[in-house]
Amino acid sequence: MRRVARGGSRGSEAGAPSVAVCIDSRDGPGRERLLGVYRFAVERGWRLYLLRGEEPAVLGRLGRLPLDGAILYDKPASFHRALRARRVPCVETAARNLEFDDLAVFVDDGALARLAVEHLAGLGLNNYAYCGLARRLPSVRRAESFEKHVAGRGPCVAMFEESVSEGEAGLDRLIRWLRRLPKPVGLLAYDDKMAERVLAACGWAGIPVPDDVAVLGIGNDELMCQLAHPALSSVALPTAEIGRRAAESLDRFLRGRAPKCRLQAVVPTEVIARASTDRYPTSDPLVAGAIAFLVGRDSTPIGTDQVAAALGLSRRTLERRFRAVMGRTVHDFLTERRMRRAAELLRLHPHSLSEVAARCGYGALSAFIRAFNRAMGCHPREYRARYR
Repeated sequence: MRRVARGGSRGSEAGAPSVAVCIDSRDGPGRERLLGVYRFAVERGWRLYLLRGEEPAVLGRLGRLPLDGAILYDKPASFHRALRARRVPCVETAARNLEFDDLAVFVDDGALARLAVEHLAGLGLNNYAYCGLARRLPSVRRAESFEKHVAGRGPCVAMFEESVSEGEAGLDRLIRWLRRLPKPVGLLAYDDKMAERVLAACGWAGIPVPDDVAVLGIGNDELMCQLAHPALSSVALPTAEIGRRAAESLDRFLRGRAPKCRLQAVVPTEVIARASTDRYPTSDPLVAGAIAFLVGRDSTPIGTDQVAAALGLSRRTLERRFRAVMGRTVHDFLTERRMRRAAELLRLHPHSLSEVAARCGYGALSAFIRAFNRAMGCHPREYRARYR
């Protein structure tokens, strides 16, 4: 591993490092990585050069900048080679070019695949599929991890590689593949842009989502996921934390300190469930009626007794049939949906905790906090801070 002492290049003559941030900030994962780097840079007084594109002119500018270090996200090997030629220390924030870099902080694809498979398996699915991006090493790694975690759960793991990463152009190949898949199927896409493309293909082909194809993205680009049709479920990644850790690692390197670990694999946080995997299949008309009554009442202070009364059943009968089909109680089902609603409000809105509790059907704030702690493993304030 190369060592670079502080003050050893033109950029550090004034005492503060000059760092190239080679991150495309046009999508959520890039912006969040950039935010993590930026916050650390402000604390340390770094001078940042933002280089977003991959054109030859950008590479040429890279060669003219007075640099002490560089932080990259999903750039081609040419960027890394150009920086290595100048002996500029590099930190990667993806898993694309690990062999080129001094340090790297990236998503733990094994943990990501485990979260994704657990979520899809929880929908009662036995068929699985992965839609990746052709000639992209991180996509290949995610596909391998997904297939490994699916092993033993289902009879089918269908794989597909798209040459187009986003948009609605040239969907014919994707549509043909989706139509051939055994249904119902749980599909993991390489990222949210690819998942949105899958949703578009399903829409054009008339394939019901999530009944026939439950679609799960990666990255949780909140705006993109909310505006997709139907709203896209996604594995949330700690991308801002990845950016900050990358900056911290570069800072230690520039100070001549040994990094804690050359390759840091960061575990994803959670699956944010939305309509694209909101699937509750059942042939029991009683249970289907209970679910239909509960969906959309996440903010209503109701319980099992009210559901049973609405269906004209005894509580005992409802509980027995619901647990037999869904594997959990009516109360647990309603709590899951309320916690999903609470998490969305905490991520997206500045409401007080009391208001969030009320909007999720809780009359007492203390009861809401206890339920949230049990479901999410943290206090609502801590959860909100994670996404701020």
